[in-house]
Amino acid sequence: MPQFRLNSAEDFEKFYQLYLYAFNALDEPSRRKYFFERCQHGLIYGIKQGEKLTSGLYSLPFRVDFHGTKYLMNGIGDVATAPESAGQGGASTLLQAALNEMSANKVTLSYLAPFSFKYYRRFGYEQVFNHLQYSLNNKNIPAFRPRVNQGHVTRGKMKDHLPEIVQMYERTAKNGLMGGLLRDMWWWDYLPLKNKWLTGVYYDEQEQVSGYVIYELTQEQLVVKEMIYATNTAFEHLLSFIFNHKNSVRKFIFDSPDPTYHGSLLSEPYVLDARVVPYMMVRIVDIKDFLLRYPYVKKDFEPFAFGIEDQNLPQNSGLWELSSKKGMVKVNKLSDLAADYPEKITIQELTKALFGTEKMKTIVMEGKADLSFETATLLDDILVNEPPKLVDYF
Repeated sequence: MPQFRLNSAEDFEKFYQLYLYAFNALDEPSRRKYFFERCQHGLIYGIKQGEKLTSGLYSLPFRVDFHGTKYLMNGIGDVATAPESAGQGGASTLLQAALNEMSANKVTLSYLAPFSFKYYRRFGYEQVFNHLQYSLNNKNIPAFRPRVNQGHVTRGKMKDHLPEIVQMYERTAKNGLMGGLLRDMWWWDYLPLKNKWLTGVYYDEQEQVSGYVIYELTQEQLVVKEMIYATNTAFEHLLSFIFNHKNSVRKFIFDSPDPTYHGSLLSEPYVLDARVVPYMMVRIVDIKDFLLRYPYVKKDFEPFAFGIEDQNLPQNSGLWELSSKKGMVKVNKLSDLAADYPEKITIQELTKALFGTEKMKTIVMEGKADLSFETATLLDDILVNEPPKLVDYF
């Protein structure tokens, strides 16, 4: 069995009790249900002192799609340590063990939601996903009607509309995502188990599902969690459905995975508050596999090399050479040593450029990478130039 792995029902209960205390959460039937559902599908790690669990975390196996390329990804969460054991390195030990097992199992990526960006950078993670959160008071909701009066929206609980939502999401995913999850059915079932989410599903004039919105409704506000649509008509009907709550709530929040500002859709954008919210971090576990199957925007580029520094997974460190001819990519490791090579970059900064979060030339100008202007320009020319998008949270 891999080091520090927990598998028994008794150990899962200990992890649950540690989670409750560490996150000051109430032991409720609904929480217990979704927590143990997660345990059944995840890899649970823990450190014990005697019979007591002092540190724990989970690693959830997923698949993601990055511009048409599918990668294995493990999501890290519920990183918890008992206060009497804080500062003893328990969480660090478990996180490194989880990364080592991912590497052994050929898992290419890892995502997590950090309590501290600085802390997780020590393990090779970097802040990659951002959300743009729009807030709009109900008094500023514009008069809005769909231009095409066809089709209808059906409202209900998320769990009751799962077949339609799953169908629509999978149709969208076939065209490629930008780092998003290829959601397994257990995860679809888990989402309404954990969250009290509602849905509006748009059916077109042929009664075909053409879009949906997932939202959370309280007495004060409506928060849009996800909106997917196949046509502009579907978008307009879903937006009209949301705006029709203006007499029920005071505030509307649109939590968008797209960090690009779209407030200009309103005729008076001053009434809209928009702020960028740092979201999830990414860790490239297997740099060779990620580079070899990466969706380069150019099919041909001459060989060039640069060093990569990875303190936690030394197999990623070294001098790497990339080239492509007619879409046939070659990735060769020329040396295990990167420190002696004049052009080099850390795995963290490279992750931002590879995912399209930040231009390589910007990273170099900020002094965060020792790359020449020529190498930075070459990388910017061949890498994805759109910001990544992720809705899911774990």
